[in-house]
Amino acid sequence: MTDLKEKISKLKKADVHSHLHLAGSQKRFSERYPNARINFPNQFNGLPGMIEFIYGSLNTIMSTKEDVIHFMDIAIQSAIDDNVILLEASVDIGLARFFNNSIEEVIHEVIKLQEKYKFEINFKPDIGVNKDLDIDKVYNYSLKCIESGIFHGIDLYGQEAGKDLNPFTRLYNIANDNGLKTKVHIGEFSNHQSIEETIQILNPNEIQHGIRAVDSENTMELILKNDIQLNICPQSNIALGAVKQLKDHPARILHDHGIKITINTDDLILFNASISDEYNNLIKAKVFTFDEIKMIQSNAFNL
Repeated sequence: MTDLKEKISKLKKADVHSHLHLAGSQKRFSERYPNARINFPNQFNGLPGMIEFIYGSLNTIMSTKEDVIHFMDIAIQSAIDDNVILLEASVDIGLARFFNNSIEEVIHEVIKLQEKYKFEINFKPDIGVNKDLDIDKVYNYSLKCIESGIFHGIDLYGQEAGKDLNPFTRLYNIANDNGLKTKVHIGEFSNHQSIEETIQILNPNEIQHGIRAVDSENTMELILKNDIQLNICPQSNIALGAVKQLKDHPARILHDHGIKITINTDDLILFNASISDEYNNLIKAKVFTFDEIKMIQSNAFNL
């Protein structure tokens, strides 16, 4: 097992499903905030429980724009620690509230991070959009992010079930027209029909999670037909209760069906599993072999 861990640690990795201000390791967080008294749970009561923890605990520490900058900085450091050389992480446009509601200030800080770490990692930020954000702010902030030219993708997230995606159609068309990669969170807690509806409405390049596609042959075929990649985060699925145990994770079936998948961290500070940890755990649980992991990893690099 030691040899396996060493082989995995030496791999050049990519993380393409990550939320930047939540992507720092607990170790880096503790080093930056040694007096913080936060007990990170191993399990959350679903997505609502995770949100409650973020607002009730983590946001007592991340309370100023300087804290937001620190959180984003330790995220990139944590990726580098794990030999991640490509990081596609969403920058939540709602974070502008910490910067006097100035998305320009947020963009400026992202540019500074790119410059700071340009020789250590290929950091490709995504525009992070929460479905619950005021729609006028969504378009105002997102269009300014697109105009900046520093964002490589867009990622829509929040509650999966019962949310109307039609207001975001024009935004995704604009993103496509500007050459941005389009991603959407769906199908971790919502059913396979919601995945099909998302594909029909937004036609994303990639789906964040999408694991409930496994429940329908038609849904899996639609994903294949549209050449959509699923960016899966196993430890997130386990910690939030979307999957009961790793050995039964749907990633195996999706992979065997020919669907392109990747393995990612989602929110490292919450789920406490690096890319190396994810790979090691999947191999240990006999979900994938080391050689299969290397092949899956190549999907994240678009090889």
